[in-house]
Amino acid sequence: MKLSDETISVLKNFATINPNIVVRRGFLLKTISEAKNILATAKVAEDFPLEFGIYDLNEFLSVVSMFDEPELQFSEDGNSVKVVGEGNQSVKYFFSDQSILTTPQKDVTMPDTEVEFSINEAQLNQMRKASGALGVTDVVVKKADDNTLSLVVTDIKDATSNSFELNLTNDVKIPSEDFSLVFNISNFKFINGDYKVNISSKLISQFTSGNVQYWVALEKSSKFGG
Repeated sequence: MKLSDETISVLKNFATINPNIVVRRGFLLKTISEAKNILATAKVAEDFPLEFGIYDLNEFLSVVSMFDEPELQFSEDGNSVKVVGEGNQSVKYFFSDQSILTTPQKDVTMPDTEVEFSINEAQLNQMRKASGALGVTDVVVKKADDNTLSLVVTDIKDATSNSFELNLTNDVKIPSEDFSLVFNISNFKFINGDYKVNISSKLISQFTSGNVQYWVALEKSSKFGG
């Protein structure tokens, strides 16, 4: 088996969410953060023939990157994989005990969503830059004065906080109720792309881009209605 560049990109992204992973049989990769506030899935081209655990995903990816177009040869006992390069070079890499790894135990069933919008890669990157420049980490999704949707990068605990505001008008669904839905931008661990976003007042959100999906928990300081 060879890993496509797209799959390697997904695994690199997943390593930012959780340094370890359990790969199941089939085409679907999943990971969950240690805090259980980010869950991610990606449908990939490869059909993994067995289930295995990797304790240090970045280390494994570094091994794979040692060779040009390496081939993965899984052992018959399922305990290891040989990463084979050109010229009879290879690395034997042992899998980890899955019981010590953090892995999703069940899928997320999204409740009804009251807020929906689309956001592109450039807009997401601009929000990250604003967070770094202003030294703030809260992203507040709320109704703007002109009834459009506003995403504000700020510090909700500081009334005089400097802030960055992005107004969205395309593919937007806004409820009649007032709302202030808060994310920590450090949880925006998304692979590069444009996203369709669905947010529920039950403090769960879904970000979808192609075959990749993320479910991100909102902060308890969020408010909806009332």
